[in-house]
Amino acid sequence: MKKIMVLMVCSLLASFGNAQEYTTNNLIIKQGNKTYTINEADQIITLRPEEFSIEYLNKPYQEKKNLFYAAQALVTDSSADVNFQEGIKIESIPYFESGSGFAAEKNQVIYYPFLSYDGHQYLYYVSNNEKRVDKIGTSGNWDIYKWTLKGVYQYDAEMDWNIYDNDQVHIALIIDRNLDGILQKGEFFNIHINFKK
Repeated sequence: MKKIMVLMVCSLLASFGNAQEYTTNNLIIKQGNKTYTINEADQIITLRPEEFSIEYLNKPYQEKKNLFYAAQALVTDSSADVNFQEGIKIESIPYFESGSGFAAEKNQVIYYPFLSYDGHQYLYYVSNNEKRVDKIGTSGNWDIYKWTLKGVYQYDAEMDWNIYDNDQVHIALIIDRNLDGILQKGEFFNIHINFKK
């Protein structure tokens, strides 16, 4: 009986050790069995040139209620001057102006985002039938969304990270969680990813 109790305690401790704290002030990046918590508005990490995911808190897109919860992501091969600052209007930021979002097919999960300085892509979840990211759970009043990136769309083709012709990618991500159109702490991230084999 004592052995069973010890095994249960060890199992619980191991699961708590692997748990990630999702907040409205961070992102979680996962690759294989490694996890990176992005707490800063501007952060550099090193990954292998393989599939990875970005997980974050938001709410579902609710068109009938005019609640357009969607993250916005600009993916480029080198740093873009996005000028993220608290208090700035999102529509005044280059690459995030009104009308600069790329259209995608309905229910197209974006595994290969456009690599482009011409605009951003919207990442939203309505239901399992209409989504561009996956819902993987909940945390308090928020849903946890997972954006899996297998590579980028470049030269009119989907290009996996292992054949991507650069050793870095930059992702500027906005999550306007209160829908006020103004950047606030925890709503913007500029992630510089260096790839190393």
